[in-house]
Amino acid sequence: MLSTFNSKKSIVIGVVVLVFLLMQIEVFAGEEWQRISQIPTKRWEFSTAVVEDKIYLIGGSLFQNHAGPFGLSTVEVYDPQTNTWQRGTDMPTARTNAKAAVVNGTIYVFGGYNSKDKFFQNWKMADHVEAYDPLTNIWTQKKEMPVSRFYFGLGVVAGKVYLIGGTTGLGDGQEQRMDRVDIYNPATDTWAKGPKMPTRRDPGGVAVVSTSIYVIGGEGWPVPQQWGAGPFLESIEEYDPINRQWRKKQDLLELKNWFSSAVVGDAIYLIGGYTLEGGLQEVATVNVYHPRTETWREISALPNPLGAFDAATVNGKIYILGSLGAGVQFSTDVLVYDTGFRAVEATGKVPTRWGELKAHRQY
Repeated sequence: MLSTFNSKKSIVIGVVVLVFLLMQIEVFAGEEWQRISQIPTKRWEFSTAVVEDKIYLIGGSLFQNHAGPFGLSTVEVYDPQTNTWQRGTDMPTARTNAKAAVVNGTIYVFGGYNSKDKFFQNWKMADHVEAYDPLTNIWTQKKEMPVSRFYFGLGVVAGKVYLIGGTTGLGDGQEQRMDRVDIYNPATDTWAKGPKMPTRRDPGGVAVVSTSIYVIGGEGWPVPQQWGAGPFLESIEEYDPINRQWRKKQDLLELKNWFSSAVVGDAIYLIGGYTLEGGLQEVATVNVYHPRTETWREISALPNPLGAFDAATVNGKIYILGSLGAGVQFSTDVLVYDTGFRAVEATGKVPTRWGELKAHRQY
């Protein structure tokens, strides 16, 4: 009997050791950025969404020395598992600089603008909201935005989409950065107003962790007369949709703007971007913010300093989709960084979220 007990004990110990070995793989997985693909269309200022572990690139503009025309309806879908691309149904309204959100598997695209050239008087602001169902490949028109805007931030909490800040009035001499918050409810196709953000801004990034929305950096008021880079902001403000309250958080680790942001687990990643030190310059840094503890750290830098167009996360991996480098050099590279986080829902006696251990170890 004792021999049988010892045998069972050894098996149990072996299983536990295996589990912890797997945990260690999660903890230390992923050290560097890798180039894995190319975006099919040489475009920028597109919107990005993730549905069923596939990344959707929507709209934007062809990259033609910033001269225009601006506005595409192109939809391309990247499958990280097979490292392949395919086309989706074109968006009904061609536009650039729109924002996309996913609610219950449907992609909603908000705002943006289009123009035949680079002159502001020819820019046409879009208040369109269009919804795309990846299962049927069909677009539908939704209730338009209360205020047309671009360079706004966007977050989803409890099935509602929050549009935050941004710029309105472009081209009519009334440009202004806003503190406005508009809330869209896809279930009823209706809009409501939320409490104003404490700071008028074009957000550098907006991220959702748990049920809180974090508005990070960006450009503040006033808008420069020549539409150059405005005052960079280092502040972070948190919005609690449940209590409808704003509060200030710790400032940015590094004063930069036009970075891409991504959320993995309970951490917010600020990737690349530009600083104003010694003039407008690209950076390769990746700053990681932990809202729960209000602490910062850095991970492996990008291969080169760049202003990343957009980022998406799939299964603990961050994907950068196209970028601008020094001298406004366009890159179609798709870069990936494996954070090691895995939100695996296991059964039985195995821990349900191995990746969560990694996130905790990093604090």
